[in-house]
Amino acid sequence: MCSTPPAPPSFSLVPLAVRHAPAMAAVLADPALYRFTGGEPPGVAELERRYARQLAGPGETGVAWVNLLVRLEESGALAGYVQATVTRGEEAEVAWVVGTAWQRRGLAKAAARAVAARLAQAGVRRLTAYVHPEHAASEAVARALGLRPDGSWQDGERRWTGPAPVSPVRSAVR
Repeated sequence: MCSTPPAPPSFSLVPLAVRHAPAMAAVLADPALYRFTGGEPPGVAELERRYARQLAGPGETGVAWVNLLVRLEESGALAGYVQATVTRGEEAEVAWVVGTAWQRRGLAKAAARAVAARLAQAGVRRLTAYVHPEHAASEAVARALGLRPDGSWQDGERRWTGPAPVSPVRSAVR
């Protein structure tokens, strides 16, 4: 007998702000989060510097950064983030991280789908993600976005690509 996985908790995507650094340091504090990506949990001061840089933008013509935090509706707690680097307005490299306390609930898939839908509404037509080949959970998120491995690699991670989801706005224009 197959059971249906529970629906992910209700959440919203909120714009990144430097003031979120203390809460996000707690979300990102588990060293297990860095098993596949390397590194270690960032402290508050490091996140404040990182967030200030991200909010300043890439400083490169034709490139935009999208940095959104995942906030749980019921508690208001931050649970992770989704990011995108948009190039020429048509292609985006996406990434996601959900804190270990909120994993295995479908939250990463739902948040990644939500940002992909926003990107599609803004005209993005192609998505890319880089996933460590042993990170089954992130591979599942990439599949949920409709991405597939394209055979190329970068820094030990497999490249996944695919079309951005067709937004109702974009499909109505065609």
